[in-house]
Amino acid sequence: MESPVPTSLLDDYAQCEHLARSHYENFPVASVLLPAALRPHVAALYAFARTADDFADEPLYEGNRLLELDRWEINFRLALSGKPTHPFCKAFAHSVKIFDIPPEIPLRLLEAFRMDVKVKRWKDWDELFNYCRHSANPVGRCVLYLSGVRDERLHLLSDKICTGLQLINFWQDTSRDLAQGRIYYPKCEWKNHRVGESLILKGRDTDKTRALVKTVVDKTETLFWEGEPLLKQTRGRLALELKATFGGGLTILKKIRAQNYGVFERRPSLNAWDKLRIAAKALAG
Repeated sequence: MESPVPTSLLDDYAQCEHLARSHYENFPVASVLLPAALRPHVAALYAFARTADDFADEPLYEGNRLLELDRWEINFRLALSGKPTHPFCKAFAHSVKIFDIPPEIPLRLLEAFRMDVKVKRWKDWDELFNYCRHSANPVGRCVLYLSGVRDERLHLLSDKICTGLQLINFWQDTSRDLAQGRIYYPKCEWKNHRVGESLILKGRDTDKTRALVKTVVDKTETLFWEGEPLLKQTRGRLALELKATFGGGLTILKKIRAQNYGVFERRPSLNAWDKLRIAAKALAG
């Protein structure tokens, strides 16, 4: 489905696309693999979520994080009702309306960012998966809506990939999250590996932390592959984008394994060659 951007919103969408291009991400954001007509709408989704994420993370908003998130939700709701508001909210609200995306789906993202402010430790996998249902799965569902995919069966496969991507990002960003006082490794796995909070907070790779990382990486990869049938059941540019995104996740997992699960001191990342190879593989099918 193609939907042109109205003249009155061209500048708003342009600001969203500028933000999407200027931020580093592991996985494609409004990439060239998507149809050109779809890219502004994916960029609007990204700008809406990225800004809210900044409210939860950036030092500038310390002490006012929940207030800013509440304001952002108000801005979005105002935009949905057609009232003037922030450019990102205006653009994304337009995308939500013309593609008939249920507003409660993107609003779950704001709940995830509120969790980021309030919660720094996760008791078990169920709690962590619930977080991912709010932080990651809505993004995949929105992209499917933008692409005209309404089949709930395919949305459930997307959930598995998106939850997997979120978990991969946690393990990749272990050192960054520790700097913010966050530990996404569930406490039940701390206990299984006899890893105390004090050891984790030291941010050092040890035999115990490597074993912990191996366990969560194995579990994540299993979940990730459960969503892989989605790649075979979509077509066209969407399928290419999904293959590239899936390939990016797998590559990070391989890099974690290649450095013997030592993510506390060294952050694995994708280089230009990795990205080229991932895109080429997606194009080759």
